This record gives sequence, structure tokens and C-alpha cells, in this order.
Amino acid sequence: MFTTGWLQAFDARAVAVQGNLVITTPNMHFVPEFHHFDEEDLQARADGRFGVIDCFQWPQSYDDTFCHAVCIPRKEAFPFPHPLHWAWFTPSQDDLKSIPGNSFPVGTLAPDKVDGLQSLLKLAEQRVRDYRKDQPDRGQIIYSRLLYLRHAIARLKSHPLTFRDLLIFVTDAQRLFLDIYSYIDWVLVAQPRTTFGVRHEVNLGWMGGFAQSSDICEKLFCAGVPAWYVHASAYIPPQMMVVEPVLLTRPDHIIIAMYAEGRKIRPFEVIYHGQGGRNRHTHIRRLYAGTTHQDPESDKSSQPLSSSSRPAPGPKLSAVGKAPKQKGKQRHRPCESRDKWKDPNTPFLPPPNLHWEGAMKIVVKDESCVHTPYVIDRGYRFPEPALLLGPKLPERLQLYLANWLAARPLWIGRVDHDPPRTYPTPQLWRDFLGSVPSVQPQSSKGKEPDGKSLTATEKGKRAMRDLFGDDLLETQGDIFSPDGVVEFRGEQVSIASLATPPSLLVQKITWELFELGFRYELRDLDRYLARGCWNNDAVGREQLLHSIFPGEAGLVMWSEAFPSENYGLWNNTLMGCLPYLENFRRLLCDWDDVPPCLLTPLTSDNFTDTYSWEVRRAAATFYIQTFFDHFGRPPIVPHSLPMQS
Repeated sequence: MFTTGWLQAFDARAVAVQGNLVITTPNMHFVPEFHHFDEEDLQARADGRFGVIDCFQWPQSYDDTFCHAVCIPRKEAFPFPHPLHWAWFTPSQDDLKSIPGNSFPVGTLAPDKVDGLQSLLKLAEQRVRDYRKDQPDRGQIIYSRLLYLRHAIARLKSHPLTFRDLLIFVTDAQRLFLDIYSYIDWVLVAQPRTTFGVRHEVNLGWMGGFAQSSDICEKLFCAGVPAWYVHASAYIPPQMMVVEPVLLTRPDHIIIAMYAEGRKIRPFEVIYHGQGGRNRHTHIRRLYAGTTHQDPESDKSSQPLSSSSRPAPGPKLSAVGKAPKQKGKQRHRPCESRDKWKDPNTPFLPPPNLHWEGAMKIVVKDESCVHTPYVIDRGYRFPEPALLLGPKLPERLQLYLANWLAARPLWIGRVDHDPPRTYPTPQLWRDFLGSVPSVQPQSSKGKEPDGKSLTATEKGKRAMRDLFGDDLLETQGDIFSPDGVVEFRGEQVSIASLATPPSLLVQKITWELFELGFRYELRDLDRYLARGCWNNDAVGREQLLHSIFPGEAGLVMWSEAFPSENYGLWNNTLMGCLPYLENFRRLLCDWDDVPPCLLTPLTSDNFTDTYSWEVRRAAATFYIQTFFDHFGRPPIVPHSLPMQS
């Protein structure tokens, strides 16, 4: 039987030539193609992965900072039914479970696939627990990756996603798992082997890597890591022993085509361009769809992943929160000059929350206090609840409600993980909500009509395209059928019934809009005011933000049953609201000029009825004042639940 135990690190169990390079391996029978020196785009492909320069799919050059990449599990070593096979499954369109009554191609990941990813999470959690027991002084970085993995899987389970987004979230989760798994393998298994000079049998389940020095090759060889030594032909040692010349193994099985829907190519963004090495390793580990926060004052070009809010031009609001009046006739704009600091008198809005209502009355509405130029996008993350109720004619109100309910799942998902470059203005929301069925999306060819000469139908086209872009393609311009139904939190609602909608239903819809608007405006304001906290510990900060609200879906709310009683921050019991109010207080304490009464931690010992009232009122007032000082307009604030009579 032929043995290779006599081979040294600089010997060749197999050798191949790639251009002017000679690639040898002391412990493998094949030589993979080397992709390193060419400057290439790091960009997700049709399967959500990064092609041949993806360290989670193909061996890359060894890097001291990301040395654990050589221990990434190889797909071929863990076929079905091995538990690790879920780390490489690619979802199909059948795995997107559509939302009933929704015309947009939006849904959630199929439950059996969620269960498969949950099995990876459980495996990762167990490995991290064992690791932290073995290495009690280490593990914070890998624990952060574990928290990201939990959040990624929770999002797939509960958030409304298009298939394109679902695909990238699945592969994000898989990369997180493989990164955790390989890091622990490196620290506990491979790295200790590199210090003793004893050669271990090669682990064929590891990805391995390319070494560009004999020292690194020797290090990997001793650890039992698949190693390929790259050197120019002029530097081949004369004493090198060669067992077998081979042809290069090419990555023909790896998908390099761009993502497409039907005949339309919809490529993912390029997140890095350059040679292989540390920068490529860094960027491939940045979550494609999860790191949407950034310092708004930073150079946008240096953060290609971010699609976070940018300053949006628009009409400046007056200090009393009224939009400036426009000249000429205006149709269907009864709320254009309303006072946005208080709710209009209508049976369709839920009752105000006393703390927020009182705080809105005492805020200093001095334009000289507003920080300009605006850094945070001043647009509206969601339609203003009062704007949704603006139309007086029943058929217009029906359109507004139907359009919002039809678009609701897609838009909630977009705001959460893929915000637009600029958020819509109230007028853009009006144009969209007032658009009628059978409005075909306008072709990108030809000259677009001048804004002043647009008809109502053309405004509807433009608004739909501006808000939903390519996601509108499969709807053929129709996001609901006049004879069909839409869904709200599991309840099927006929379009016809929205001409004279039940007050309780509309109050539920507007209550949710108040809640969503508050949550995401709070997120964006905190990402600016506490940007140092986000830069230092994004996972911890996001956890703190999410812990202000009940549930496991973060800030998202859309499919769960409508609450039957006030909960979270506004729980009717002291001990029920204590943890949420304490987390809100902690978050506000990282902002400038926080009131003294918010500096003291809340505990079960000091949290009395009187103190609870003072803290809630102070927190609401401080938030609203700070919001106005940076947005120049009133915030969207939470309301009490509708009276379920």
C-alpha cells in the first residue's frame, strides 16, 4: 500500500500549474484553482452565495486575522441526512409561503426549512456553551455571532420577505453558522496542534486554505488542515519530492450567474471590490441584509452595505407641525394643513396615550432649536395614521385602506431590513394610497411626464414604482382586486367592506401604524444619537432596542394576533411594564441632555405608581423634544389600544 507519511510541508502529494504559479499540497490528492490576485466584485449570486471567491464555498488564501476560515466545513463531507447539510441548502420558490390575500410576492420561509435552520442554531448554541466553559476568558466575539444567528432565523420565521430577500437571509444565517462552527474548531482543535510540531492526519471535513509561505504551509500541515502551497516556479526547492502531477480542480459546480426573476436580472449589490485577503474576508462576513445601520455623518461610499436613511429633501414643516399650503386647487388633500401635534377628531383613531398626548402639548416648538442641515431622513417610515383617514369620500377611503393593507407586509419587511434611500413624503404616500387598480407600472423607456402635468393615474404609477420598484413586476401594477380580499393580522377583509369600514377595524389598523412609526423612528434616531454605541457593540445595542418591545420579532409586528390589552411599555400593571420601561430608560440615557430623573435605574423596590408616572412622562417628553430638534416635525407616538366593545 502506498503511503505518504514521509512527505514534508514543501513536498508535493499532488502538484499542479496555474499560469506562472506552481501549487503543491503535502496532504491532499487534488489542487483547487486559486482565486486571489485578480480584483473581483464580492457580490451575491443567484444562490445567495459569493461564487468562487466565497471562503464558505471554496478554499481561499490563509489570513492571520481569519485563520479559522481553513476549518470551515466542506459541503461534500456532510451530505444529507447529516445535521450539517442544512448549512448549504438553497431555498426554492416553493419554500416561500405566500401571505393569503396579498398580491405582492411576499411570504415567510416554509416551517420545515425554518426547523432545519433551527437545528443549526441549537448545534451552534451547544458548541458555544462548551467553548465558553473551556475558554471562560474568551468567547464574546463568537457569542455576538450567535446572537446574530438567532435574530436571522427569527426574521426568517416571522418577517414578511420577498423571495429575493429570503434567499439572502437564509445564506446570511448559513454563513453565520459556518463561521461559528469553524472558529470553535480552529481554537479548540487546529490551533493547539500548530504549536507542538507533531503532524496530524488531514481532516477532510475542513475547507483548508492556500499558503504563500513555507511557514504557514508547515503550520497547516501539522494541524491536519488541507494545505496548498503557492509559489512561483523559480522558487521550487530542488529537494522537493513529487508524488503525482494533477490537473487543477475547477469550481465548475459553484454558481456564478446573477440573480434573476423571469427574464429580468436583479443583481445583488457589490459590497467589495479588490483582491483576496483580509478585506475580502472582512466584507464577506458583514451581513448582506442585516447591517443597515451606519453613522449618518460617515462617508456613504465607504459603507457599501448600508442602505440606511439619508437626508431627504422636502417641504420644511412649520414649528406648529403644519405642512405649508400650496397654491392652486388641491384634490383629496383635506389634511394638508392640519395640526400634526394633535389627533384629528375622528372615530377611526385609537384613544391617545395620556403620557404622549401631554408631552406633545408641552414640547418647545422653536425652529431655532432644530439641528440643520438635517442628517436623519425626515420622511415617514409608514403612512401617518391621520393621512390614511384623510379622504372624505367613501370610495377614496376604501382605496387608501385597501392599498395600505395590500402593500403592508412588503413595506414592513422593507423598512425593517432594506430601507429605501429616502423615505416617502406625505405627498408620495397620498399618491400611492390613492392609486386605483389596473394602474400598469410605467415603462422606464421614453421621457417621463413633467411632475406638474401628471394626472392622478400617472402619479399613482410613479408612486408605486418609487415605493416598490421591481417588486411590483409580478403584480402587473395591481396590488389588489376590487372584488378580492386583503388580510390584517389573520383576518380576511373584503375590499368592498372598506367603503364603510367598521370603526374597530380601522382603529386597529391605525394603532398598528402609530406603533410601527414610533418603533422605526426611535431606531433611526438612536442610530444617530448613540452611534458610538452602535459602532462599539451593534449586537448589544440592537438587543437593547428590541427589548423595549415584547415578542421575539424585534421591531416587526404584522402577523400575530391583535393584542387584547395594553402591553410592554404601557402595560396596565407596574411589574408588567417595569422591564420595558427600564430598557427604554437605558437607551435614552446614551443621548445628550437626558433629564436627571431618567438617570436612576428602575427596580421593583423604587418603582411606585407615582414614580412610574413621573418616569413615563419624562421619557415621553424627552423623546418628543429630541425628535423635534433633529427632524423638525412631530414624531409618530404610541396610542392606547382601541376599546374592544
